[in-house]
Amino acid sequence: MALDQECRHPEEKKSLREEDKKEEKKSPPKTCYVLKKRAEFLDIRKKGKTIYAQFFIINYFLCSQSGFYFGLTVSRKIGNAVKRNYLKRIIRSIVANNLNSMPKNTKLEIIPKKQIEKKKYSELEKDFLDTVKNLVI
Repeated sequence: MALDQECRHPEEKKSLREEDKKEEKKSPPKTCYVLKKRAEFLDIRKKGKTIYAQFFIINYFLCSQSGFYFGLTVSRKIGNAVKRNYLKRIIRSIVANNLNSMPKNTKLEIIPKKQIEKKKYSELEKDFLDTVKNLVI
C-alpha cells in the first residue's frame, strides 16, 4: 500500500505544475482575435484601406463582427527568422498593452517597415498608437 501512494504522488505534482503553467500564460482577452488565414489578409487588402506610418503600414477594414482582429505580416527583407519573430513579439505586446485604445469592429493587418529594426519600443508604440487613433472610421 505504501508503494501505491509513492507512485501516485509524482503524478499529482505533475498535474499541479501543468495547471500553474496554464495560469501563467498571458493571452489577449477574448475581445482580441488573431488573423491567421491567407484569405483573411487578402480580404482586408481588397476591401479595406491603407495608412502609412513612419515605421508601419497598416491595412484596415471595418467589419460587422464584434471584436478587434489583427494580424502581422513581416517580410523577409527585414532580416532572418530570429529578427522577424522578435519584431512580431514586440508588435503583439504593443497591441496587447494598448487593447483598450484599439478600434472595435475592425480588422488590422500590421506590416512593419525595414527602418523598424533599430528603434526603441517607446518610439514604435507611440507611432503605432498615433496611427491607429487616426484611422478613418
